[in-house]
Amino acid sequence: GFFGRDFLPDFFTRDEKALMPQIDFKSDDKTYIMSVELPGVAPEDVKVEVNGNELTISGEKKEEVKEDGKTHVQERRYGSFMRSMTLPEDADCESIKAVTKNGVLTLEIARKPESKAKSIEVQKG
Repeated sequence: GFFGRDFLPDFFTRDEKALMPQIDFKSDDKTYIMSVELPGVAPEDVKVEVNGNELTISGEKKEEVKEDGKTHVQERRYGSFMRSMTLPEDADCESIKAVTKNGVLTLEIARKPESKAKSIEVQKG
């Protein structure tokens, strides 16, 4: 019919990157800010974990099931997703704040203060 394979050929192939969240990563002198696109994912279906300096964002985009008609085209993707990355060495993994708004998860990660050289007095022995 009208919505056959020639109409939308690319949408009938499932690849593993279909649900890979897209990320913007910015920083200033005090903070790293990561914005993660998660449209259609409820906050309770998102998990953010830190192990050492490895940050993992995972979750599931669930399909809304309605029994009130036939589906002719389904372009939206559903299922589990996971994205991991190594944070910079000066990221303070103990102070991560996560807020979701309008389908975007924003992670605010404080930067550790820069270590300053310490002068050590050499004594005569």
